[in-house]
Amino acid sequence: MKQHFTVLFALLGILAIGCSLPSDESLIRRFQVSHADFQQLQRMVDEDNLDGRIHADYADPHLPDARLAEYRKLMGSAGIMRLWAHGKAKPLELAVDATGWLSHGDYKGYSYNPSEQRPSSTSLDISCFEIAEAKKEGERACSAVRSLGGGWWLLRYEYR
Repeated sequence: MKQHFTVLFALLGILAIGCSLPSDESLIRRFQVSHADFQQLQRMVDEDNLDGRIHADYADPHLPDARLAEYRKLMGSAGIMRLWAHGKAKPLELAVDATGWLSHGDYKGYSYNPSEQRPSSTSLDISCFEIAEAKKEGERACSAVRSLGGGWWLLRYEYR
């Protein structure tokens, strides 16, 4: 019986480690290394007046196959799993990692919004429900940002 509990706790530990979001510092390093890819994605969104989402195997905007492949190549190079655009000169969201289920979860990534005037948090490594500067939508959702400069932000969003 004791051996079963040991195995169970080991499995739970592995699951907990595998479900954490990347640190701010790792995302900042990725942004610095792949800055040209981020800038190119933002320019492409404006050129295409893109309104919709692009994942590795799904896209709701209707784009030529070659253009969609170009988006996906840049996204893969920058470690982005989902792009969500709202049209030319509108906010752009680039999700890097997510945890949870449909009814409860969180994700971190980047946002491009040069008109954003929200207070910048010093860290997004904790729940945004615990961050004073976070924008809270009742008890169910919150988001927080950390400025990267030039209209770029780290983004954390949670829902429960």
